[in-house]
Amino acid sequence: MLEAAIFGAVAQSALVVGALLVWRFPQLKRPALIGALMAFGAGAVISAVAIDLVAVSYDEAGEVPTALGIAIGCLLYFGIIKLLERRQDHDALDNPQHETRQSHSGHGATKQEARNLTIGMVIDGVPESIAVGLTLHTAAIGVSGALVGSIFISAVPEAIGIAAAMLAGGLALGGILLRFSAIVVLGAVFSALGYTLLVGASDSMQAIIQSIAAGALLVVVINEMIPIAVRSIKGWAGIIGAAGFVFSAFLTWASGG
Repeated sequence: MLEAAIFGAVAQSALVVGALLVWRFPQLKRPALIGALMAFGAGAVISAVAIDLVAVSYDEAGEVPTALGIAIGCLLYFGIIKLLERRQDHDALDNPQHETRQSHSGHGATKQEARNLTIGMVIDGVPESIAVGLTLHTAAIGVSGALVGSIFISAVPEAIGIAAAMLAGGLALGGILLRFSAIVVLGAVFSALGYTLLVGASDSMQAIIQSIAAGALLVVVINEMIPIAVRSIKGWAGIIGAAGFVFSAFLTWASGG
């Protein structure tokens, strides 16, 4: 179990690495770089959704569990965001003198976008971590290491882009590190749970877990990541996003996925 927790934490630690890189190299907060990194990360996420999550879920359990998981993931993420927005609007009505800035904040992420991206990373990281824990039972250590490496490497550009957008939008480094560190802890916990509790889970259950992440990530990419990329680098977002897609796909292919 301890090994599974360590593997899960290492896989998610790319988020902290990305934030520290942005802190160390402030030029990463330039609008063009934020847009390019966000576009690259969006392409990588779309690749992970298509190749690592949806395709695997379909192969394991077929179209119905996969489609069900995608629907649950979409509605889960969308519902959480809408509930938070409704609560925020209610608080604004109760405290009209306290005006919150949710409008466009330069080329960085607004507070609302930063919150939504954080929720998306949590929903993404949980099934990934469960998968890492499961591979320690179903495959060799080398396969688990390849999966962890693929998750880590593909997450670094995404983490840099998200951290840079959050910093450019006014969020403090300490707040970003706190958020990302919490996701690392969740990665360790859910990897251990995947190792201990879901070993005997049916293919359908595993497929639903993976495709829930896929559905949530599709909404995150379209609603949060792509708009930040497009408003920063315009039409170049599509080209750089395609490069991110190929990069993530190559990592999967290289690891034998």
